[in-house]
Amino acid sequence: MAKQIAVLIGSGSATSFSHLVVRHLQKMAPASIELNVVNIADLPLYDRDLDENSPAQYTRVREAVAAADGILLVTPEHNASMSAMLKNAIDVVSRPMGESKWIGKPAGIVTVGASPAGGVRAADQVRTITSGSFVNMPTLPFALNVGNLFAGVFDEKGEITVEAVATSMQNFINAYASFVEKC
Repeated sequence: MAKQIAVLIGSGSATSFSHLVVRHLQKMAPASIELNVVNIADLPLYDRDLDENSPAQYTRVREAVAAADGILLVTPEHNASMSAMLKNAIDVVSRPMGESKWIGKPAGIVTVGASPAGGVRAADQVRTITSGSFVNMPTLPFALNVGNLFAGVFDEKGEITVEAVATSMQNFINAYASFVEKC
């Protein structure tokens, strides 16, 4: 049976490159894992006062993460950082204090960006958070960073036009699947 991977995408845009990359990863994923997108676009900003009486959106996302065998954290690079939407989801799922649902889940990091670096600064920030004591996730040692997004990496139909990008995506998802099996 395939391991269930919760995919949290730090962009709610209908034309998001992050969502496009995830759709390709879903097609490329080996049969040993199934990538399931968890909607985080509707999460209210984390507020400790809501821990006692959490909104339904908090509960839904926390339960999805708790039920998952692994996690893919996907973010566009916004102002040299991870997206606020993804950071909010990380905060929501790490609370209430002592009840983090992240702990021990094998993580993979995917970033997208306009620059050739493809969001490496955002990946570094996500990695710092995944290794912290409230999140504490074993994380694949390298991220998938998809860059040059406005330079024709995808055509008008959303298909990958650069073979090196397709190869990187395939190598990443294969390595992540192996990593999940080992954890």
